[in-house]
Amino acid sequence: CGTENRQSNKMSLSYFRKSIAAAFMLLATFIPPLFANHAMAETLGIAAIVNDEVISLYDLNSRITLLITSAKQQDSTALRKRLARQVLNRLIDEKLKMQEAKKLGINVAKKDMEKAFRGMERRNKFPIGGLDSFLSSVGLHKMVLLEQIEAEIAWTRVVNRSFRPSIVIGDDEIDEIVAEIVASKGKPEYLMSEIFISVDKPEAIAEAEALANRLLEQLRGGASFSALAQNYSQSASSAVGGDMGWVHQGQLSRELNIALPKLDNNAVSPPIRTIAGLYILMKRNTRIGKGLVSGDEKVKLHQVFLPLSASATEPEIASQMELASTMAESANNCTDMDKLGKESGSQFSGDLGEVKTSSLPEATRQIVDKLKVSEASAPQRTDNGVIILMVCERTGSSALQSVREEIENRLMNERLEVSARSFIRDLRRTAFVDIRI
Repeated sequence: CGTENRQSNKMSLSYFRKSIAAAFMLLATFIPPLFANHAMAETLGIAAIVNDEVISLYDLNSRITLLITSAKQQDSTALRKRLARQVLNRLIDEKLKMQEAKKLGINVAKKDMEKAFRGMERRNKFPIGGLDSFLSSVGLHKMVLLEQIEAEIAWTRVVNRSFRPSIVIGDDEIDEIVAEIVASKGKPEYLMSEIFISVDKPEAIAEAEALANRLLEQLRGGASFSALAQNYSQSASSAVGGDMGWVHQGQLSRELNIALPKLDNNAVSPPIRTIAGLYILMKRNTRIGKGLVSGDEKVKLHQVFLPLSASATEPEIASQMELASTMAESANNCTDMDKLGKESGSQFSGDLGEVKTSSLPEATRQIVDKLKVSEASAPQRTDNGVIILMVCERTGSSALQSVREEIENRLMNERLEVSARSFIRDLRRTAFVDIRI
C-alpha cells in the first residue's frame, strides 16, 4: 500500500508539473491575438521550469541584455544565441538558491538589496543614480539586477547558516600564512582579478573549457573583466567583479603561482587548469611587498622601573628580578602599577602616556603586543635596571591583529565557497529542471 501511495504521489506531482507547463504553453499559444505587445508575449514564453517555478523568456532575454551591455559587447543575434544557455544556467541556479532560502525562512530586506545595488554602482564608478539611468537607457528595469542581487545575498545567508558553524580555522593555519607575509617583504606582489569556472566531474571539463575560451575571446575583444566575472565566475570574488586584492608569490595554488610572474600588468591569462576548475587571471598592477604594514593601534602604558648599577653582582640582579616578579604578580590594574612605581622610588616609573605601537622599539613592541589590558608583563632586564610594563588601554588595531583577522576571514570564505559549490550541485542534481530552449 505504501509503495502504491508513493507511486501515486509521484504520478500526481508529475501530472501537476505537466499541467502547469501545459497551461502556461496554452496561454502562450494565444498571446499573439490577445496581445499586440511583443514584450508581453515574450514574458509568458517559457525558458525553463525549476521545481514548478517558471523562468520566462523575458527573464532570460533581460539578463542577456544586462550581460551584453555591462560587458561592453556588440549586441547581435548570434551572440545572444551563444549566451542563452550560459545565462539560463545561472538563472536556474538563482531559482534553486531562492527556493532553498525560502525553505529556511530566509528573506532579504529591500534595504539590503538597495545597499548592494548602490555598492555595485560605486564600484563601477557611476554617479549616484547613474546605474538606474544606465539600466533605463538599455531598456531594462532595475528589478532585473535587484533579483540577481537578492539571490546572491540570500544564498550567502543560506551557506553561512548551513556550514559556518562547523568550520574551524586553526591558529596554526593563520600563523603559517602570517609567516609567509613576513617572508614576502621585498618580493613582488600582484593586484589580481579572477574568473573561476568550477569543474565538479571529469565529463564537465570540455564544457568548462569551451566557456573559458569564449570568455577569453570576449576579453580580448574588449569585454569588461569585472562584468564577466560578476556574471560567470563561481568564486566568492564574483560579487566584487573578481577582485582578489594583492597576492604574493606562493599564496595561491601551484598552477596559479607559476602563471603570476609571467603576466604583464593589465594582461589576461589563458585558462589555467587546477584541481578545482579553470581560472582566468588578470594582473592589474605589481608592487614590492612591505611585509606586515604598521597598524593604527595606540596604547596607554604604565611602567615600574627598578634600577641596577652597571657594576651590579649576579646576586643583586637576581634579588631585583625576584622583587619585580612579586610586584608583577600583585599588580591587577594601572592603579596598582602607579602605587608600585611610587614605592620603587625611581623617576622612570609611572605613566608613559599614549604611544603608537609601531613606534616602540622592536623588543618592547613584541612584549606589548602579547599583553592584555591590565596584565603586567614578566620582568625584563635592561642595561640599567629591570622593568615591568602594563597596557592600561588599547585603541585602533595592530598590524598583526588586522592581518590575522583578514586571514581568518579569507580562509573561512574559501571553505564556505567550496561548501557552497558542492551544495548547489546537490540541489541541481535533485531538482526538477525542464529546459525549453
